[in-house]
Amino acid sequence: MPAPLTLKYVTGGFTVLTSCVRISNLSLEDIMPESQSIVLAQRIVGALIAAGVNDIVYCPGSRSAPLAYALDSAVRGDLVRAHVRLDERSAGFLALGLTRRWASEPTCHDVEDLSPVAIVTTSGGAVAELHASVAEAAHAHRPLIVLSADRPDEMRGVGASQTTIQYGIFGPHAPTVLDLPADTKPDQRVDSRVARAVHRACGRPSGVAGPVHINVAFRDPLTPQSGSATLEPLSLAKVSSPSIYRPRRLGQTWDDVVDSSLRTVIVAGDGDDQSGEAWANYAKIPIFAEPTSVLACDPNRIAHQQVLLASPLADQIQQVIVTGRPTLSRPVSALLGRSDIRLIVVDPHDEWVDVQGCASEVVASLAPPRQVSTDDVWLEQWKEAGRRVSQQIRTILDESPMSVLVLADLVWSYDSRPLMVGASHSIRALDLVGVDGHGRSVVSHRGLAGIDGTIASAIGLALVREEPTVALMGDLTFFHDVGALAIPADEAAPDLLIFVADDGGGSIFSTLEHGRPENAPTFERWFATAQPQSLKHLAHAYGVDYVECMTRQDVMRELDSDVHGIRICHVKCARPVQIADVRKLADQI
Repeated sequence: MPAPLTLKYVTGGFTVLTSCVRISNLSLEDIMPESQSIVLAQRIVGALIAAGVNDIVYCPGSRSAPLAYALDSAVRGDLVRAHVRLDERSAGFLALGLTRRWASEPTCHDVEDLSPVAIVTTSGGAVAELHASVAEAAHAHRPLIVLSADRPDEMRGVGASQTTIQYGIFGPHAPTVLDLPADTKPDQRVDSRVARAVHRACGRPSGVAGPVHINVAFRDPLTPQSGSATLEPLSLAKVSSPSIYRPRRLGQTWDDVVDSSLRTVIVAGDGDDQSGEAWANYAKIPIFAEPTSVLACDPNRIAHQQVLLASPLADQIQQVIVTGRPTLSRPVSALLGRSDIRLIVVDPHDEWVDVQGCASEVVASLAPPRQVSTDDVWLEQWKEAGRRVSQQIRTILDESPMSVLVLADLVWSYDSRPLMVGASHSIRALDLVGVDGHGRSVVSHRGLAGIDGTIASAIGLALVREEPTVALMGDLTFFHDVGALAIPADEAAPDLLIFVADDGGGSIFSTLEHGRPENAPTFERWFATAQPQSLKHLAHAYGVDYVECMTRQDVMRELDSDVHGIRICHVKCARPVQIADVRKLADQI
């Protein structure tokens, strides 16, 4: 029998033994005369589970059939949860949402708590369909594992059907590629190589998480030799394991990096370092955090950053500590591009945030000050400004018709469930109206900031959290991914409340130069691109509940109600003209 494969890792100096399992009955002698492809597929699926994969998304195909049989045996053994989807593009984003298992925990942005998820496709164009989700996972540092079936080597480059060069198809977005030829011996070396790929996806031992690609060739026959459509349930057993280490993150010394004599703020975006909480609390400095930032929940967070950082008060800032990917607003980008401030970037990744090339210091991590400051005048000045803006924004919203701003405010204020937000206008509206941090988990595609796959990711988020979840998105974001509502009849839909802010197309462009009144005909044709399809009819076609919300009271009623399955709440909105009114508040500070 092969030597046991074991898995554990060490983080921050503390050894953590994972709940790892291993194949106990897959020696070649035990299961022969089964076909090579079936045995290899079972070995790979077992190794994925042993390495910590709890969810696998499967897209039907012929070349991937061995993986289907192997996955079926694992599901019947109650070893993994499977999700079958037809559309590979949408399925990739479902898998992306499923990686958010631990995102509501205190260490939600630390890579050791990421939940790896695999997605299985057949050969050819099916693999290419995953590129959008792989690119998002790469820039957002999510542990996505692509497991693609391939044709054997003799069928490549000779005009065979459904065959292309799959090795390296994702380029720099998935630099780790494990290529398993059709004659790969299904032994402990497969276990080890698959486990290595999974741990690389989780950032072990590198400290940097991201997608990996496992490409495996299968040669006919692709079905069990017995002729039966089912294999014996996969049997796994717990074992010990060699250690896999993550780098220690003690951080650069505060006094070596930060000039404490300068008026300093923290700017935090998606994927930020939770240590920022200690920086702010020790140094008594304000935090400007985007809604998906871990620091959005900190008491030192200053609401309405888009307004305040466009005000004259921002001219007093002398030093900025930036963590994560703050990409939502122009005032933040302008601050990070100023040549008269000292910019400190805290980011462990190669692609750190410094668009204008203004960084004075770049460190992978930063230790908090050794002593707690007693001077909170600078912090209180910003808090008071934030309170004044909050009161003025409340007046504007109360006097406004239903819009994405009003809807964002309602969804945030009257609910505390996990929230998936569209990456275009919806997340910016949430940021603009000001989010008072109260521990709520907010997820959005901030890696590449695209609207694609939002419904699929929301479904994945709801499934992996196993609790009612809310989503907020615009009409175009909804139409772009409506196919994600197609869930097989034998799989339970999650409890998901989807609010669609329908303001007649891409209204985010109306807040930019393209939306000037004199450009109206061009704007509607080339930017707004309003869709004529009926949300109600689409909802009914996919078998999900639909309700139209006309008023604030309608929205609050839906937020207060229990949701079972997926429900679409269609909210007709005016174009958000009050955004200009909110931004003008900066001149009054």
